[in-house]
Amino acid sequence: MKKLGRFSPDLLVLAIFLLLPLLLFWPVTLGDKTLIPADNLFQWAPWSHYAEAYNATTPHNELLSDLLLENYAWKRFLLSSIGEGEIPLWNPYLFAGAPFLAAGQHSALYPFSLIYLILPLERAYGVFTVSQLFLAGAFMYLFGRALGMRRGGASLAAVTYQLCGFMLVSVDFAMILAASAWLPFLLTMIEFVIRQRPALGGRPATLPWVALGAAGLGMQLLAGHGENSYFTLLVMGLYAAWRLGAQVLSQRRADSRSRVHLYSALFKPASWLILMVILGIGLGTVQFIPFIELVQHNFREGAASLADVLSWAYPPRRIIAFVAPNFFGNPSHHSYFDLFNWQVVPVTVNAFDDPISKIDWGIKNYVEGGAYLGILPLLLAVIATLSCLRRRSKSSGRTSIGFFALLSLASLPFIFPTGTYAIIHILPIINQSHSPFRWVFPLSLSIAVLAGWGIEIVKQEVEGLRETKRTILSSLTALSLAGGMVGIIGLVLSRIFYSRLEPLIERTFWGLAGAPGAFPDVRAFYSYEFRQLAIAALTLLAAGFILLLAQRRTGRSLWVPLAVGLVAIDLAGATWNFNPAADPTFLDIQPELVQFLQDQPGLWRLTTFNPHGDAPLHANTPWLFDPQDVRGYDSIIPKQYVDYMAAIEPQGELLYNRIQPIKNWESLNSPLLDLLNVKYIITAEQIDLPKLAQVWTGEGVRVYENLAAAPRAFTLPISASLVAADPLEAMTQHDPRNVVVLASSDAARVPRVEPKPASLSP
Repeated sequence: MKKLGRFSPDLLVLAIFLLLPLLLFWPVTLGDKTLIPADNLFQWAPWSHYAEAYNATTPHNELLSDLLLENYAWKRFLLSSIGEGEIPLWNPYLFAGAPFLAAGQHSALYPFSLIYLILPLERAYGVFTVSQLFLAGAFMYLFGRALGMRRGGASLAAVTYQLCGFMLVSVDFAMILAASAWLPFLLTMIEFVIRQRPALGGRPATLPWVALGAAGLGMQLLAGHGENSYFTLLVMGLYAAWRLGAQVLSQRRADSRSRVHLYSALFKPASWLILMVILGIGLGTVQFIPFIELVQHNFREGAASLADVLSWAYPPRRIIAFVAPNFFGNPSHHSYFDLFNWQVVPVTVNAFDDPISKIDWGIKNYVEGGAYLGILPLLLAVIATLSCLRRRSKSSGRTSIGFFALLSLASLPFIFPTGTYAIIHILPIINQSHSPFRWVFPLSLSIAVLAGWGIEIVKQEVEGLRETKRTILSSLTALSLAGGMVGIIGLVLSRIFYSRLEPLIERTFWGLAGAPGAFPDVRAFYSYEFRQLAIAALTLLAAGFILLLAQRRTGRSLWVPLAVGLVAIDLAGATWNFNPAADPTFLDIQPELVQFLQDQPGLWRLTTFNPHGDAPLHANTPWLFDPQDVRGYDSIIPKQYVDYMAAIEPQGELLYNRIQPIKNWESLNSPLLDLLNVKYIITAEQIDLPKLAQVWTGEGVRVYENLAAAPRAFTLPISASLVAADPLEAMTQHDPRNVVVLASSDAARVPRVEPKPASLSP
């Protein structure tokens, strides 16, 4: 009982890390909504035909469609395959067939994916998200405690990491969220191995931590995001090298027998850590090795130049979002509070009179730009870093502060277009990343740790260790209070004297790239940004007040809980309502087009024709009701298939990881399209082509049957042309992995329909 009592405060803290994400996502866990953005279906035909009837003309957050089009489709296919007793090695529904299990992003082998097997999918996504955010908080708390932080510092580090912008916007990519949760745990195991932290028997131990670290690395790899695994292994390696180097220097100062301490401080723990990584990769081999093999044949290999990649980094102005996360809008914001008539106004048109439905002008989309870390954590990180430089922190914390300060500073040049990315762009496999903004992951981890140490250093100063030397803390407190007050007063004065300032604000409005496209006029722009800057100023003021409270004897028992509470409110509020909470019944809507396609017999594929940008059956939506598609949307597409489709027509949507619909009229007559067994072409256009026969119309779309479609399997004599192909259509069995064909070798030849010249103009 005494041991249990000793751990009860930590258990209470862990309960808070579960409660916070549960409160944030309660509608999709305890409520009757789903995290799957089902309302996004109504953006595309044929579902758009029913948008008004279901009051879903404006999706809550159209940016999060990946969760529906990819992850939900993956999980449906996974559950279907398991239900049929099949291992989902192959996916026949996209790209005319492609590897599935090897891709890993579905997290099929990740143990926490059992949640998707136990619960209905519409409920499972919310529960899975809460579980991974809990792990992120719990593991960061464990890491903070391992570094020597007290409960207050470790708790603030945990909340910062758990609810930071990177984690909350990554809900759209469940595999990134899951993979990111494990890094603090792995760093903890590295710390325990190096220090030989005593285990259950109370004696210095290594093997238990190696085993746990290997298990954690295996879990991280099974989560299924190779890019995230790269960052995890990179940070693990750098941290281990830093800690081992620090330990060698420390022991050398204390012991002149260099040979002894080199073995005990460097070679021995390094060997154990290498073993941990080898065992961890071994546990994840079932996913890791097939993934490595697959991505070597991915279309992204060598597909982008360094200049292209740098163009996808954060634009310099994005630094504003580290203080005001919604300054550049938010795709879930569909209205603004008008400060001139004091009412909420929906956005319907922009300054060019183009129709719009959201406020979003950030150039970099909100998910990729999700880097908000909170104002107080940034201030605390500065306190920790500057104190470390002045050698005023405890020796136990100075090593980790130095590492994470350098890691955070090193991450910034990769995030912004400085050219530093050239260092890794030449490396194989990782050059497929094309995502310099992903360096927000190590940055977020670093700031969380530094913020935790900032709490500890403030405590050291205010608890009498250095009563007369509070220059850093006092200066930042004064700057925070002054900055917050100046910001609030400046905003109030700008409203009072708006008529005088309006010409300047209007020039600013028209001079900011993207702003006129997101607001109807300058007053709407001012009203929206007034709120964003006011929130930032108030948060800065609150942060300064908490730092001031920490320096008062009467507030020393309150300031840490208040700091943790402010960080939780600040971070959760930044992305509040960003993630969806949709009506799960939307997933059950089955348009008439879907029913028609499902009623068609045989084994065939489809595509869409989209010369004007209004394609029906958006990429991957056919997979939601099982017809096979030659298009598809995924970050891993076999390059061989991309080259084949490029021979039909140039592929202009690879930047968005998509095999595009047919866009050129001439491409409809391509025999390469016929060879893909494309029997049905869905479009909003009227097509006059002999080989295409309209077989269905409705819901704003038309379906054409391709009479020239090649059978799924056929023989072709050496001397014959395709016109004389022998179809092998006696397919007795087919499933996602196998097709069994029974046919006689002297089967009668049935000529294919010869495409005839025709006018291909619309």
